[in-house]
Amino acid sequence: MSVHENLVDVGEKIAAAARAAGRDPSTVTLLAVSKTVPAERVREAMRAGQSLFGENYAQELRDKARELEGARWHFLGPLQRNKVKYVVGVAELIHSVDSLALLDEIAARADKVGVVQRCLVQVNVGDEPQKSGCARGDVPALVRAFAARSSVRCEGLMCIPPDGAPPRPFFDNLAKLAAAEGLRTLSMGMSGDYAEAIAAGATIVRVGTAIFGAREKKA
Repeated sequence: MSVHENLVDVGEKIAAAARAAGRDPSTVTLLAVSKTVPAERVREAMRAGQSLFGENYAQELRDKARELEGARWHFLGPLQRNKVKYVVGVAELIHSVDSLALLDEIAARADKVGVVQRCLVQVNVGDEPQKSGCARGDVPALVRAFAARSSVRCEGLMCIPPDGAPPRPFFDNLAKLAAAEGLRTLSMGMSGDYAEAIAAGATIVRVGTAIFGAREKKA
């Protein structure tokens, strides 16, 4: 199937999952994950009406943003503090804030370039030592830390459930954490589990493979 056909298929499935959960499909945003996807494939998606894309690598985001006029960007991957300069002010939303040190670096850069950077706190819902994300118990303090920094804003939470485990309990847990903090944005669900994420309240689903096919590994 073409990128256009895949987008239609994914869009229909998102709408069906939302309706099955008693939700308006317009409350779910499709973020097309374009990491390692060549720019021409991203252009195909843009021609098909998709404008919002997610990148995992800071310099790849920088380069694609320069090349693909009219695209909108979110940043998804672990963000090293020395690469914050490539992301702040380029990505509308950073999904992967997981520490006070990273928050401070983002806030300093946002101050410098004169923007208010929208962010999500990434939560390590499976307590996996190999994964990024703050511990569930650290969420309230990190969310509160945003209030003391005028150049950043926390809009919600993001998670990646453990591989091989049923994802729904982790999605439900993230939704509860967000509700406790009064946050409305939930970035959760990928190509294999976005229907379950929508049932749990996801407002952003991150879909790459189902749109672009198997991705190339980054060298």
